[in-house]
Amino acid sequence: MPGTTNISDILVVDDMEANQAVIRRRLEPYGYRIRCVESGAAALKAIAERLPDIVLLDYMMPHMNGIEVLRILRQDQTTRELPIIMVTARAESEATIEALEAGADDYVTKPIDFQVLQARIATHVSKRSNAHNLMRTNAVLDERVVRRSMEIADLEDELKQQVLLRRELEAQIKLSPEKIQVTGEGGDLAELKTKLTNVQEKFEVLFVSALSGKSVNMAQMAEVRLLLANLCDEM
Repeated sequence: MPGTTNISDILVVDDMEANQAVIRRRLEPYGYRIRCVESGAAALKAIAERLPDIVLLDYMMPHMNGIEVLRILRQDQTTRELPIIMVTARAESEATIEALEAGADDYVTKPIDFQVLQARIATHVSKRSNAHNLMRTNAVLDERVVRRSMEIADLEDELKQQVLLRRELEAQIKLSPEKIQVTGEGGDLAELKTKLTNVQEKFEVLFVSALSGKSVNMAQMAEVRLLLANLCDEM
């Protein structure tokens, strides 16, 4: 019994209406939506209007045969990866080789064994779906890498600023120890060093988190900024 499928659109290219009718009748029970055109030129036009999920392309057609259509499609970036199964009445190996070399993904011979055709359709569409899923996954990963790189760059800038600030504060302490009050809130040297150490520890936690691939806690980053600002005010 034919089952349903996730494929929505198959383009059948065949100059014989009887062949189109047979293919439509045998494949529609699987849940496919079938479009039929009678020539290579009509196929190119139909594909340009709406990209199908797969193409069943007849080898022998007047004016423009299947090989010519196939080569045109493979030269276009939009249709370069479009699954195409060549349908041919020629069983000679030369015809098969010519179709595969021109870019066909697969081929079937007439009279068509529709169980074999259905299996090949399912295989090629599954490959295409997996490839699209992989591309989407890679795009998401690339976006995450860019975002993480930006976060790390921001943390590196913050760390550089903190190092410079700490050096400036330590230099001021060494040059002007008399300016540091021994008593009073925020004036004790030991307390100031403790605050500096606290800021550095908090920042290092953020920095290590970013390097390990974890999301940066923006609230903690804001806290570090505030602590640095308070230290500057105290000086």
